[in-house]
This record gives sequence, structure tokens and C-alpha cells, in this order.
Amino acid sequence: MSCETAFWVWLQHGLGAGSGKVRRVLSCCTGLREFWEAGPQFWELQGLFTARELSALRAFSPRDAQRIADRCEKSGIRLLTPEEEGYPRSLWEIANPPCVLYVKGQLPAVDEMPAIAVVGTRDATISGKKIAFSLSYQLARAGAVVISGGARGIDTAAHRGALQARGKTVCVLGCGLEHPYLMENAGLRDWIAESGAVISEYPPDSPASRAAFPIRNRIISGLSCGVLVVEAAAKSGSLITADLALEQGRDVFAVPCGIDNPVSRGVNTLIKNGAVPVGGAAELLEQYLDRFPGKIRMSGKENPDAPFAVIPERRPAQAVQPAAAKRKAPQKQKATAFSELISEDIPGLFSGLPGGAVAAAPSKSQPKQPLTAADASEDAVLLDSLLTAEAVHLAVLGRQSGLAPQRVLAALTELELLGRVRPLGGGRYCRS
Repeated sequence: MSCETAFWVWLQHGLGAGSGKVRRVLSCCTGLREFWEAGPQFWELQGLFTARELSALRAFSPRDAQRIADRCEKSGIRLLTPEEEGYPRSLWEIANPPCVLYVKGQLPAVDEMPAIAVVGTRDATISGKKIAFSLSYQLARAGAVVISGGARGIDTAAHRGALQARGKTVCVLGCGLEHPYLMENAGLRDWIAESGAVISEYPPDSPASRAAFPIRNRIISGLSCGVLVVEAAAKSGSLITADLALEQGRDVFAVPCGIDNPVSRGVNTLIKNGAVPVGGAAELLEQYLDRFPGKIRMSGKENPDAPFAVIPERRPAQAVQPAAAKRKAPQKQKATAFSELISEDIPGLFSGLPGGAVAAAPSKSQPKQPLTAADASEDAVLLDSLLTAEAVHLAVLGRQSGLAPQRVLAALTELELLGRVRPLGGGRYCRS
């Protein structure tokens, strides 16, 4: 940690998150230490600060800031300032860069590889979450960093898709890293920190507030070279991120939605106003092949339905197994279309069992009433009729049903959310 770090923490505290005055402060002197030593009278003479800001700068000293830095060091939180290596150049170039980033994990080198923000509504549909998961999976497999905000809905699906691909993802919070925010995702954040980073511009114990999240969104867009919106209502916060992206000179992409989708209006308005419609990761990443030569792995084929169903929508935090503890599984030299889809299963994600153990299929299950077309899709009804208490592989279900792999996975996801099927790992399922 730089000896100047405490002065950046002090300035952040005085100006508040999202301030556009940082560069103007730096232009007043050769460094922040000199600015601090010049004293309150000098600060006031600059004509930069409001009365509230001047009061905050006086009341909070670099010594107070150093105590925050010391606490972070003990907690394994790294502080990144614009003077330090690892602070993204792309973030410093926005109009209001953060003075400090509090980081758990290792922030990827987003200036040197494609970084795509995947955002959308918290109240996502099942289809929207599948799309966000699948696109993020494809992006991460191709070498892109997936950036999102760690919220419910689209954000969570995006992070999980990137992690399922064993790629890198960054979660940008609107509160302190040690504040108990959305504890159902605490395990997910731990997992993100193992292979990417969880970051915030707020000190560790700062609470979440409604005002903080729109301010946070400028970091999500600022870290990225493009923002992809998957489902957004007319007043969705993700539209703020898209607007900020345009202000910052970033690209904006959107997944087209049907007009009957309750969270389609915001996305379709974006497209009407010039956002690039996309239906897959490849067409998005093609925009960046020249900008990041050799960094994007374009395989020539795209898996449109990454294995969404293998990561349950909700799981206890202890069910998440960090990357450092992953077991190495033998890999087959050749794979069928189905085995390619399920070869990315990650041990330890199922049922919260210790050591990533997979539960054996129960010998008996309670009889369930058959599904009808009024309850679920035609594909889901078909697969439901084929499932029993015995474990069955995806490939077997595909052969029995005659459905394509992506349709089998979509139907299984639907059945899982209806509570009628249980994933066992390794591409195996049984009646729940």
C-alpha cells in the first residue's frame, strides 16, 4: 500500500462517492499530501468545495483514513488508488473516477482484455436469467471479463454464468465490502473473489442506500468497454448504467424482448434509440477483435444454451466451493454435443453437501400429479413424464424425448424452478 493511500481515502471521505472534483483538486498542487498540508484556508480559497465538503475535509484526517486502511489490510481488503499499479486506466478516464477502490480478490486487467458489463432488472423472468447466464458463460469462455452489480436477478445470473465457465467476473457493490448486504449471495461473492474481484468505493462497513446504487453504476460502465442490458423495465436502474456508458464513450448492447414481456420496455427503448441488438456473445465480441488482438477466443461455434440448470437459483452460502478447493476431474478427449454442455459442472455446487459430494438418487419419491400444458411448456411436460426417482443423464433424456440439447436444458431449468426435478451433478437429474 502506498504511503499516499491515506490521503486518497481522506479525499474520498470529504468529497463523497461520485464526485467530479478529483482532478481539479490534483491541479491545485503537486500531490494530495501537499494539498492536505496547505490547510483549510487554502482549500476554501480554491472555490471548489461546498460548505458540507469543507466541513467533512476538516473533520476527517489522514490519520483517521489510515485506521481504515489498517483495518482493510487485516481483513484482506486491498486499497487501490489512481497512483497505484492495478487501478484501471479506463476508470480513471471517466469524468468522476473513484479516489479509492476497496478490493477483495484480484481485479482483472480490464484495460488489456474485453470487459463486458451484463446488467438488467432484479425482477427478471426465468427466460431473462437463462439468457444472462448463457451469454455471460459464452463471454467468459471467450476470454472476456464479465462485470455486474451482485444484485438479484440478471446480475446474479451473469456472475454465475461467468463462474460456470471458469472465467473472470467483477462484482461492483453499492455498499462496503463487510456490510451484510443481500446475504443470500454472500457465498457467491466469496466465489467471485476467488477468480476475480468484489469491489466498492465505500469503506468496508458502509451501509447500502438507495442513492448509492446509481452512483455505483458509473463504475460498472467505466470498467467495461461495452454494456449489455438483459431485461429492463421502463425505469430500471440498468438504464442508468446504459446512459452512463454512452456518456463515457462505451458501447451499449441489448437483448431484444417480446412486447408481452413485462420487463421489455426499457430494453426495446434502448434498441430504438441506437443500442446494438445482440442474440449471442460472438456477434458482440466481434466488435472488439481489432481492439484486443489475440485476447478473444472465437471458436467458430457458439453454445447458445450454456448449462444454466446446473447452478441452482438459490443455495446456502456454505454450498459454494472456492476455486482454490476445486477438485481436478478427468477430461475426455472427445465429447458429444451433450457432454460439451455438461463438462463444465463444478464440484461442490449441489445441495450444500460437504466436499462437493453428490447425493445419491432416492430410491423412492412421493408421487406427483402429472404436469399439464396449463402448468408448463410442452417440452417440460414431456420431460416430466420421463423422469423417475432414479438418476438419469441429460444425454439419455435427449434420446428419449427427441429434443435438442438446448431444449432439454431449458425444460429441466423450468422443472427445477417448479420443484419437480433435482440436479445431482455430472449432468444427472432425478425426480425431486
